[in-house]
Amino acid sequence: MSMLSAIAAIAPLSIVGVALTARSWWEGLTMAFGYLLALGVLRAWSLDGYPRHAIFALAFTAATWTADALRGTTFIGFVPLALVGGMLLLRTGRWRIWVGFFAIGVAAIGASGFAFRSPTWILFASYVVVPLIGTLFVFGVILTCEQAWLIARRLERAKQTEADLAVARERVRFAGDLHDIQGHSLHVIKLKAALARKVIRTDPDRADAELGEIRRIADETITATRSLAYAHHELNLVAELENAKRLCEAAGLTVDARFDGDPGAAAHPLLAQVLREATTNLLRHAHPTAVSITASPVAVEVANDGIGEATEMSLRGLARLRERVENADGSLHITRTPERFVVTARIPASSADQMKEMT
Repeated sequence: MSMLSAIAAIAPLSIVGVALTARSWWEGLTMAFGYLLALGVLRAWSLDGYPRHAIFALAFTAATWTADALRGTTFIGFVPLALVGGMLLLRTGRWRIWVGFFAIGVAAIGASGFAFRSPTWILFASYVVVPLIGTLFVFGVILTCEQAWLIARRLERAKQTEADLAVARERVRFAGDLHDIQGHSLHVIKLKAALARKVIRTDPDRADAELGEIRRIADETITATRSLAYAHHELNLVAELENAKRLCEAAGLTVDARFDGDPGAAAHPLLAQVLREATTNLLRHAHPTAVSITASPVAVEVANDGIGEATEMSLRGLARLRERVENADGSLHITRTPERFVVTARIPASSADQMKEMT
């Protein structure tokens, strides 16, 4: 809402009042010029301070109201002064104190005309009571318009901030997904490259097979990254379970991996991401000898006997996934004991069905 609403709310009634009470054309012209000055102040309105011509507008409107009061021409002449003065009062920072004094001052100017003519109850009401109450009313309209303007501007800024946060959240989500894809694949490539180097002299065929696996994983990573960029990437829990099993076996670990339930049943993609992140973490940080992986359409559990300490860096990916799992009406728990480290994630089948419908 613009501060020009104050003029739109007050000026028409005042113009009608001037037309009914003015005794000559020049009185109406003077009032019109006062309204133009008030309009100029409103157009230059800001929260930073006074418009440059505001003091001139205040002096001119005060002079015209004084002339009207002394000559007894029109008691509506206080309105431009009330408009300009009310706007300036809002910039004092202590308008609650000064607004009363300002209204009394406007009424006092109206009472100055009694020095040249005898006061009556009608004149007193017209030149003192009406300007006093009218000034307070005008200030109330200006204050209401400014508050509405401020609220509208804050809402606009809040919407912009919300949009910026949505973009930032999407960037964080994309970065997290990219980390899951690239980090996991690069770690697998690192392990297989080390294995190929180890057996290249003693078992060239095994080394060649590992190098072929490295190329396959690199191709899959490129495809997954491209799919992620176009929002088509989605992990499969059964395939990820088999991939985790092969990875742990390649690292020389004892693996017990099983899928409970129908492998064709829809499972939420986040379960596969939890499995991938947990597998990458245990290989990178835990140094286990045995790993147990249990998956189903609604849950996944990864346990290992690693004794490595879980650092903040190693758990950051799981913490990010926990928030996403909870947003899908699921849960992710981490259990640590001196002998075992267990990651358990559960997402109801209804969430998986909704995800499938959306895709």
